[in-house]
Amino acid sequence: MGQWFGSSGVRGPYTDISPAFGFKLGIAVGETFRQDNPVYIASDIRATGDILKFCFMSGFSAVSGDIIDIGQNPTPVLSYMSDIKDTLGIMITASHNPPGNNGFKLFWKGGECSESVEKQIEERIGTSTIPESYYSLNYSKWDSVGTGSFTDPNPIIDDYITLIMQQIRITNTDRKIVIDCANNVPNLVTPLALDKLGFSNIIEINQTLDYTFPGRPSEPTVENLQGLITKVIEENADIGIAHDGDGDRFAIIDETGHLVPATTLINFFLDHLDYARTKSGIVYLTGDCTREATVIAEQHGAEVKTSLIGRNREHINDPRVIFLAEPNKLIFPELGNWIDGLYPALKLIEIVGKQELSTIMKAYGTRKTLRKAFTYDDNERQGIHNQLQKLPSTWSKHIKNIIKSDGLKIFLKDNSSVLIRFSGTEPKVKFYLESDSDSENFSLLSKLKHELELKGKGKDC
Repeated sequence: MGQWFGSSGVRGPYTDISPAFGFKLGIAVGETFRQDNPVYIASDIRATGDILKFCFMSGFSAVSGDIIDIGQNPTPVLSYMSDIKDTLGIMITASHNPPGNNGFKLFWKGGECSESVEKQIEERIGTSTIPESYYSLNYSKWDSVGTGSFTDPNPIIDDYITLIMQQIRITNTDRKIVIDCANNVPNLVTPLALDKLGFSNIIEINQTLDYTFPGRPSEPTVENLQGLITKVIEENADIGIAHDGDGDRFAIIDETGHLVPATTLINFFLDHLDYARTKSGIVYLTGDCTREATVIAEQHGAEVKTSLIGRNREHINDPRVIFLAEPNKLIFPELGNWIDGLYPALKLIEIVGKQELSTIMKAYGTRKTLRKAFTYDDNERQGIHNQLQKLPSTWSKHIKNIIKSDGLKIFLKDNSSVLIRFSGTEPKVKFYLESDSDSENFSLLSKLKHELELKGKGKDC
């Protein structure tokens, strides 16, 4: 991770992701991507989205080419436009971060830009501050500057939904579904898609677009989805679907009102992929997936490889890849090379049919997981880091194996494991625990909190 780019784009408070930064980033991206094709830009509902968009567009157009604004849209729709137009896409969003934050995600031909490209952009940003002559030397001539324009997003959304419908074969549309789109841009797509698929028993909550996010925080964790859980139970619904702020993530509530763990959903999809499409398909899994995921994929004859968290996009161009998974972030190559929150939710409904979701998922969650994040101050990070370095030696008699490629992953002799890493997008240290029981996970987390001198209960992540 660089100075500005984390594991998923640039994001932070408005004091950092400011209009001046937006202009500077626009110039740096424009210099990196000089091309003839127009590029596309979109934003979610955040209050600072427009001003950051205008500043980025001005900086980009000053040194590069034309840029087309497709308005407020979910990230997957922007990714889709970048793909079908073979061009660059810029999404202004802070995803699940608080409403006072914002950020930028960059896409090239559908997929998020690689780390090497992000480094090039950071180098250009870091060479100067605004205003300096460095920029004036790179401006286009007055008669060849790019233009900024706006296009109606509704036909684009319709085309995107059509793309998804071509991949979905849902025959049972009488299921009662509650959807929670977090007062943000997924409200522009998910209800419309369900309607076009023929579902008539749809209940919406947090359906108004509001940049203060009055319904709930954007991240679709069990703590934040209590309203959806209550509604599913009250309405005797078959399923609840939740999105994060920009729509590339999803969460599922079963008919009993329980959140289906993201790792369980990955195991489920791995058991239902179309492995016949390729002779030796490759599946990429991040280190916070369960051991069950690897076992299921290998039972189907797939080759399993490990990806860094937030970096599955680096592997999408391999034609042998049939699935890339990180909890809450799934890529289905048959749809496209971007993370999508709507497609897997619909695919789940297609596969489940008339069966009870809770019953089906029991087979895919025998290993128990716990995911917690602890916020820290700037002056606390180094202390946490130092304590982490000591863990392998202080816990040596309990440890079976250690992997340090993506944070610190410890495999213990009692058949449990924990991955500990600093977030690439927020000042948080995250714990991903796996064992045979929930009680083992909570016990292990308690011991780790004591060792690392962490405060508070932590929040689901």
